Amino acid sequence: MYEYAILGGGIAGLSFASFIDGSSIVLESQDRVGGLSRSYALNGIDYDIGPHVIFSKNREILDLHTSMIKTNKIRRSNQIVLKGRYIKYPFENDLSSLDPLDRDCCLREFLHNPYDRYVSTNMLQFFLGTFGEGITRLYLQPYNEKIWKFDPSCMDKQMVDRIPKPPREDVIASANGIASEGYTHQLYYHYPASGGFQTLVDSYKARAEAKGQTVCTDAQVCALEKSAAGWKIKTRTEEFFAKKIVSTIPMQELLKMLQPPDDIIRTLDRLLYNSIYIVVVQVRRDKIGNHFGLYIPDEDVIFHRLSKLNHLGEQYCMPDGGSTLMAEVTFRPDSYLSTVSKNTIVEQVITGMVKAGFIDRSDITDVAIRHENYAYVIYDLDHRKNVDKILSYLESVDIMSVGRFAEFEYLNTDAVAERTLALAHKLKQRP
Repeated sequence: MYEYAILGGGIAGLSFASFIDGSSIVLESQDRVGGLSRSYALNGIDYDIGPHVIFSKNREILDLHTSMIKTNKIRRSNQIVLKGRYIKYPFENDLSSLDPLDRDCCLREFLHNPYDRYVSTNMLQFFLGTFGEGITRLYLQPYNEKIWKFDPSCMDKQMVDRIPKPPREDVIASANGIASEGYTHQLYYHYPASGGFQTLVDSYKARAEAKGQTVCTDAQVCALEKSAAGWKIKTRTEEFFAKKIVSTIPMQELLKMLQPPDDIIRTLDRLLYNSIYIVVVQVRRDKIGNHFGLYIPDEDVIFHRLSKLNHLGEQYCMPDGGSTLMAEVTFRPDSYLSTVSKNTIVEQVITGMVKAGFIDRSDITDVAIRHENYAYVIYDLDHRKNVDKILSYLESVDIMSVGRFAEFEYLNTDAVAERTLALAHKLKQRP
């Protein structure tokens, strides 16, 4: 009888196991831990499912993560690529890099903004009220439509409410060629010196095991049965017993193991999320320059972001030169794009890279593609209401939820660790 059965061996499950007092067992369905934070390799170059970085406003979490593993401290170099021009991120801090007509439009619509008098109720209205029509229509709207595959007028503001309105003087200066950094608290980040983000995952696993916790892989949970003594957890080959369950797996997968009421099933069906394809392309040379992340609002290019892994440190550079580029393509699981073959996705990514002027096709040396079903939570207008209803149900049957898809919130790894630490502290304080 364990004190806690932890469903899922990603950052959420492993960090909670390393923080909590009392015996616990982590049950991971895959053959290795990691979840969305797993890393893979192509010709010796490690890459993640999307570009993870180590960063946090929470000093305790940042200090913990940078002390657990060896990291490189890296200065942010992200660019928005628009009409063949590179605009330093964030967009409003480098308006002078735009075409002069676009620059003047963005500045004037920001300074004389008829939308800022209204209280916004959705993401699109927030962008219009905060940045004006020029910046919104040119960059923010098309980019967000592309990443979310959902109209921002039908999304709530949970993702954007924390974005500050830029000072007028800063936007005017940026249009006059005086670029400022913007989001200076994010100017530097850390990344594992080698091994990809998996290194941090593995360190959490070792930390949990050193504390006496049990971590099981290839442990697909098939059923959960509650009794007065606690829970019986059935996998394909074994049974485990625990007093309490902490779920870090997607709500959709957890509820398959329970017998929820019909209204909970209907509510679950209303939750929206995106899957993702990660396409890694290795080339002898590229035309990107010394940048890490490129944001691509162009609707004719299938990927929304391209990352150059060379920027992460010498262990992410091929020994014979060249570059490793990682493209991200999001799609809803039931959408048309979900029916397109992986070969077609790869070809469209390469075509987009060539079209945007990032590479020449003749320089490609190798390609890999990976698919992840649960990638991004979509904050549609009913998100909060629906998620709270399901979380209340899970709480009523004595299941605690923590993590991106367990809570159905767009949480980065630092926020996940922050929440698992808070949950561990809360449980320690209970009588």
